[in-house]
Amino acid sequence: MKKMYLLDTNIVSEFSKAQPNEQVVSSYENHKDLCAISAVTWQELTRGIERLPESRKKEYLQNCLNKYEEAFEIIPYDKFSAQICGEIQAKAEKDGKTLPFYDSQIAATAIANGMVLVTHNLTDFEPMEKLAFLYVEDWFGE
Repeated sequence: MKKMYLLDTNIVSEFSKAQPNEQVVSSYENHKDLCAISAVTWQELTRGIERLPESRKKEYLQNCLNKYEEAFEIIPYDKFSAQICGEIQAKAEKDGKTLPFYDSQIAATAIANGMVLVTHNLTDFEPMEKLAFLYVEDWFGE
């Protein structure tokens, strides 16, 4: 089944919280067979865990990451995504704006794969919606 929703890092991180947002969890449960994450999100999650000191929290989050690997298809950041990312970044720079690096890559991955980006970080992705065919949903506000 083709994946339709690309979950941003802030959505995936919600699942590891003691009290995750109920709307996010409910939306995920309704669409879980259609959800994936990008390799960039995988990188951000891994980096966040690796930066933590050895602790119960780090162990817990590593266990969550292991479960995410089983639960989500990880969509690669490939040549087509990189081309789209470069085009979007160049358009933004011509308008005098610098886009967040990782968010640009995540957005480009969604565009390249015809997916809806699910994020709670609408502000950073708004310029990319205007510059390209990026569709964004915020499952916190449904």
